[in-house]
Amino acid sequence: MFAQQAMSVQDDLLSAKAHISSITGYLKAGDSGKIALAGDKVLDLTRAADTTVQGPLWEIAAGIPLVGQNVDAVRKATEATHILAEGAMPAGVKLLSTLRLDKVSVKGGGINLKPIQEASSSLPEITDAFAKAQQKLDGIDRTKILPVVDKAIGSLFEIMDQAGPALENVQHYLPTLLKAAGVDEKRTYMLIFQNNAESRSGGGLPAATAIVTVDNGKVKLAAQTSTYSFPRNQRVIDLPEDTLRLYEPDTFMGFGNFTRTPDFPTTAQTFDNLWFNTQGTRLDGVISVDPIVLSHMLKVTGPIATADGRTLTSGNVVEALLYDAYTRYPINAQQDMFFADVASRVFDKVASGKWDVMKMLDQLQISVTEQRLHVWFARPAEQAMAVQLGLDGALATSNEKTTEVGIFVNDAAYSKLEYFMKTKVNVTCNADARTMTTSLTIANSAPLEGMTKYQLGVRNKRYGLLRNTFIQDIIYFAPPGSSITATDPEFGDSYADWRSGVEAGRDAKSIRIFVPSGQSKTVTFTSPLPKGELGPLSVRYTPTVTTTPVTVAKTCDGLFLPPQR
Repeated sequence: MFAQQAMSVQDDLLSAKAHISSITGYLKAGDSGKIALAGDKVLDLTRAADTTVQGPLWEIAAGIPLVGQNVDAVRKATEATHILAEGAMPAGVKLLSTLRLDKVSVKGGGINLKPIQEASSSLPEITDAFAKAQQKLDGIDRTKILPVVDKAIGSLFEIMDQAGPALENVQHYLPTLLKAAGVDEKRTYMLIFQNNAESRSGGGLPAATAIVTVDNGKVKLAAQTSTYSFPRNQRVIDLPEDTLRLYEPDTFMGFGNFTRTPDFPTTAQTFDNLWFNTQGTRLDGVISVDPIVLSHMLKVTGPIATADGRTLTSGNVVEALLYDAYTRYPINAQQDMFFADVASRVFDKVASGKWDVMKMLDQLQISVTEQRLHVWFARPAEQAMAVQLGLDGALATSNEKTTEVGIFVNDAAYSKLEYFMKTKVNVTCNADARTMTTSLTIANSAPLEGMTKYQLGVRNKRYGLLRNTFIQDIIYFAPPGSSITATDPEFGDSYADWRSGVEAGRDAKSIRIFVPSGQSKTVTFTSPLPKGELGPLSVRYTPTVTTTPVTVAKTCDGLFLPPQR
């Protein structure tokens, strides 16, 4: 009899799981009737399973040695599933239906915030159900149940581990997100497009920007600018001297050099100051992307047609922006027109809302992981959200959450050669000496033929180098509380151009190296590990045209806390 009931519970839960899976398809199809029907079936099935496990046979079986722990685990997992289905499913279906992009997108670009505000009222109900379900699961000791039982209920634990914290974050940050979307007042943001063909610590030369306004969810492309739109003869931010000496003198004067620092809040505030100096108003935020981010986004939105008759896709947009633009349009003004045209068309495509939200979020998450997407907000609450979501791009100032090491690249040739650059980072440790060594390898595959003068290095002649040779300033940041005890080569390839200083409380050193075409070069920096408990090791680096492999040696195991799951 008990075996029959156990099979019945299993069948009910598996059937409920199938109906839950079907809701995603119905949601995309916009079939609200089938969504509601599937939700009702899930409730019926989980209610039946929950009723079964409350019976006397299950109470008796739970008291049997060895067997009882497994029976009790199944019972509690069933109860937790029913709590979720009854408490979270109806509100969740309502929320998902309300937030469908085709329902909230508005003509001309943007989002109708009213349905989102109304739907947000469902969040407390959902998170409360998750909290009650979690209490049931907390009573299960997974180390003491049979593998077959753990496998059967394991997916529920995975849902709780992933969805629970995510829902709490949504409930916590949704009011802040709505404010950032202009629910109370119009917001003005600067969107920076970093050009990885001329490397900067933050990614690349910020050769173009777009000013975007958001008014109660309505998005408008207000203006487009380039590096030549602003004066470049006056420093626009006050920084300590030991920070300024890490960089070339024009770093915080010229629009195109603000990203030489890897600390994105500093970069963003510099842009904000520049905007204030020239326009008399402050920005509400700054957002930075690069062509690789655009390629990720085009995977979701589909291709765009340009004014010159081409079709740009996720597969060719990087080459079009970082190489073809210079061979097709050798004059700066023509390049700026091309970049502005692409930017506006991508903006229109994204603003249309005719794409899958979840797929877009996946692609944006890839961009965050690749350190290509950063956001800064002028208001503290919104900036705190950017920090929590890992979008702030700030240099770490302690080792509590993570022990961060940084190694970055700044083009010192004034070229567009880094379209042909590949990099990789390697970290090794010496446990006995309590040191870590960070290496950056740079490979150059730039041709000499077929390149325009604008792409080739401007400064190479002064060093007696071929114009397709990389001239790179490699800047290394020791972990917070550490120092730099060794560098190889110690002063780079040009003794006159090495620098040292401090930024965000971090010891840093910059050396200039030359990498001829067809060759590669490795530079290394060694630092002692800071005292005390060290958060999980993380590596910051310059995002390039290609993916940067990062390798951490086994010799570092045990020196840092493990990453949080």
